[in-house]
This record gives sequence, C-alpha cells and structure tokens, in this order.
Amino acid sequence: GGGARRASTRALAAERARAGGRVSLAARATEQKQSRLLQQELVRMSDTQLQCACEELAPHLLELATHAFGNYVVSKLVTRSQAHAAVHSALRGSVVPLLKHPQGSRVVQAALAELPAGEAASLAGELDGHVLECALDTHGSWGVCVAYSATHAPFLLRQISASVVQLSLEQHGCRVVQSVLQEAGNAGVDCSAAVGRIIGGGLEELALHRFANYAVQVALRQCGAAQREAMLGALMPRLLPLSASKHGSNVAEVVLSLASGPLLDAAAESIFGAGEPASAALRQLVEHQFGNYVLQTLLRRLADGPRRAAALAKVREATTATNFGRSILSRLGEAEAA
Repeated sequence: GGGARRASTRALAAERARAGGRVSLAARATEQKQSRLLQQELVRMSDTQLQCACEELAPHLLELATHAFGNYVVSKLVTRSQAHAAVHSALRGSVVPLLKHPQGSRVVQAALAELPAGEAASLAGELDGHVLECALDTHGSWGVCVAYSATHAPFLLRQISASVVQLSLEQHGCRVVQSVLQEAGNAGVDCSAAVGRIIGGGLEELALHRFANYAVQVALRQCGAAQREAMLGALMPRLLPLSASKHGSNVAEVVLSLASGPLLDAAAESIFGAGEPASAALRQLVEHQFGNYVLQTLLRRLADGPRRAAALAKVREATTATNFGRSILSRLGEAEAA
C-alpha cells in the first residue's frame, strides 16, 4: 500500500545518504519504481556490468524472491544466462516453501523455464515427496505444472498419478492433473497409471464433478487405445445423465467426438431410433440447456446421408417454440422446416 511505498522510499533516501549518493541494487529492487527501472537496466547491461550486478545481488536473491517488488527483478535476472548460476544457487534448498509463496512461486517458475536442463532438474528434484502438497496449493500448483513442462521428471508424473483422484477433485490439483497429463501425452509418455486410477476412481462421478470432469476429458484424449475404449464403453451408456449436467455434458461431448463404429451407432440408435425410449431421450436433449449441445455434437458426427437426414427430421418433429430445437437446427445450418 501507500504506507509501504513511503517507508521504502524513506529507507532508500537514508541508504543513499549513508552511501554517499549510491543506493544498492538490492535496495532499489524493493522499491516499486526503482524495481521497474532496474528490470529494464538488467536486460540492457553489458556482460561486465551484469557480472558486477550478479555479485552484488547474489546474497539478497532469496530474500528478494518473496518480495512484492523484488521478485520481478529476480525473474528478469534469470533471463540472462550469465545470471543462471547465481539464481540457481540462491533458490537451491528452498524450492518447496518458495513454490507455496505468491511471489516466490513466480520466481521458481521463471527459473525452471530459463535455467539449463540440469539446473532446472535439480530444482524440480526438491519437489520429490512434496508433489501432493504443492499441487493442492494455490501457488504451488502452477509451479508443479511448470516443473513438469520444463523437466518431464518421471517422479512428478508418478506421484501425481498416485494421487490423481484426490487431485482431480480439488480446484488447484485438477489444474495440475490436466497440465501434466496433457504434457505427458503430447510427449508420448505413458499416462496409463493415472488413467487407470481415474477409471477405477468412480468414473461417472468424476465426469459429473465441477473440477474432475476436466481431468476425465484430458484422460480420454491422452490415454492409449485400450484405456480409451474402456472409458468410452463405461461412459457412453450414461450419455443421458451426463448430458443433464453442466459438467458432465462437457464429458459427453468428448465421448461422442472420440467414439466411432458400433459405439457411435448405438448412441445414435438410442436417440434417433424407433420406439418411445428413443423419442423420450431425444425430447430430453432438445429441451435441456446443456443436453442440446450434446445432441449437436452427435448430429455433427453422423455422416451426410439418409441416417443424418432422418435424425434431423426427428429433431424438426421434436422442435417446439419453447425448446432448443430451432437453435440446434440453426447451428447445424439446417432450416426449421423440411
């Protein structure tokens, strides 16, 4: 606040008087305006100037990492390769508490992204045994995501997989599950341990959960063929209850987008087929604020031809002035009337 800024300014003035006009870089880093100026200077410094700056700042870097203004200076400093050793040395041994600190987490994330692979891995290694506590923390969760993205350390995926259901049910933990499974899957890393626990952890309940549904969606997209078939086989028969939920309907759309062959045919038959159960299912989807989007996804998956035409005709028949039929047909580029 204003009081803190005034106190910081007075401290700078006092130091300037003691030092014959020069204020230390560490003191400048703790004052809002001077911190901004120092960040700009660090980018432009020559190698010789930067070396001197690193030597002067080195004893203060850990303290600055958690300072409201100083943390930005440390994050900017680590973008210069000459400063890597100093920043790595300052953060080493303090990664876990820093990650759970609002400013410290930013600094660790910047260091993990900028440091050479070996030094980044050594910092990330301090999370071993602390992954769960950091992943459930507001600030630590972002750090765990960056740590895995930067290092692909196997212990991170292993410990996240071991607690994947617990993490998926929490806001910050679910962020970690999504990010790490996405990163691992894109890199071709085996995610089967995590996906297996999601499948065995009450799949439908997770799909309906406000946070865990995102973990289920990522698992569906990133897992191997056998696990995907198992997930699709378990979730497809539950399409209607999923479609009636804000969160479950998102999973239902992913299920339909990934299903093919007999599974997709069975879904279409259960909604567009003959008989009252199918008619009731169609009415439920057309009338529901979330279900209508699931219905749109299914219609888009049907290849052009007689089956799609018949399905659209059934939607037209079910359309009334008060349901979502007109919106569905409009979004699919279809006229309301045949």
